[in-house]
Amino acid sequence: MNEVIHELNNSKIAFKTDLGGKELSAFRAGGKALVTAYPESVKALERLKDISEAFSLPLYPFGLGSNTLILDGGYDGIMVSMVGMRRISASGNELTLSAGIPVTVALDIAAEKGLGGLEELGGIPATIGGMTKTNAGAFGREMSDLVAEATVFDMKTGEVYKIKGSETDFGYRTSGSTFHDKIILSVKLDLMPAAKIKEKCAYYTALRRETQPSRPSLGSTFKRTPDGIGAGYYIDKAGLKGTVIGGAEISSKHAGFIVNRGHATAADYTKLMALSSGAVKRKFGIDLEPEIEIIGKEINRDDGART
Repeated sequence: MNEVIHELNNSKIAFKTDLGGKELSAFRAGGKALVTAYPESVKALERLKDISEAFSLPLYPFGLGSNTLILDGGYDGIMVSMVGMRRISASGNELTLSAGIPVTVALDIAAEKGLGGLEELGGIPATIGGMTKTNAGAFGREMSDLVAEATVFDMKTGEVYKIKGSETDFGYRTSGSTFHDKIILSVKLDLMPAAKIKEKCAYYTALRRETQPSRPSLGSTFKRTPDGIGAGYYIDKAGLKGTVIGGAEISSKHAGFIVNRGHATAADYTKLMALSSGAVKRKFGIDLEPEIEIIGKEINRDDGART
């Protein structure tokens, strides 16, 4: 570990070693990452790639951690935060944003330029890069409707190249394998002239607050079922709304969310996931597919060893 720190310091890459799920995940719980790096250039990413290969440490790109659960045993790799990259350019109806820019900031920029399309996504605590990778959506709008092009850094080859939106394997809450082993550097959005953008954004943000829990969560735990119905409906009908394990709860406000009531662990979250998926399978014959990403290692509670 000391050698890794030495290399990061020599490369002048900002990093921290004491961050865990409490700081990195929107659930505000989970294990610690070995290293969290904050590159501000492609050159820094190239160096991170070299370091990761030299010490056999995986790289995991993330935005604001709005759908990432770090298991309690921690993540033995380098978490790569893109929030240090904040470049913006506009041309006509196109707005190009660095991957680390939060959607709230992107909305403000779009409103200043009179460009609409992002309003329905207001209030999602995520970055443009993270939302593109997961094809985030709300109120009938998805990122796939807006993405014209993404510029990526290939973590295997070190190359930088562009991927058109039309070439991306977008699906419901996924971009398929398009961005596997890649870090999104920037995204070009194809927007449209619009009026009253801030008013529309405020409306959708308020609607989100009315219908979704305010406690820390990772948003929707599971994807919609094949019949197009939200998983929360079936979890509620299975009688699990408000169920508590440890410090986590299947939200009493919206059963599609698992919230942190305080002092929750990642294990509390995954136990509620298993309980929900098992009950829905038994009662309705439906397999629930997780919408969140789970990384890291579990802890064997009997002896404290990682598994």
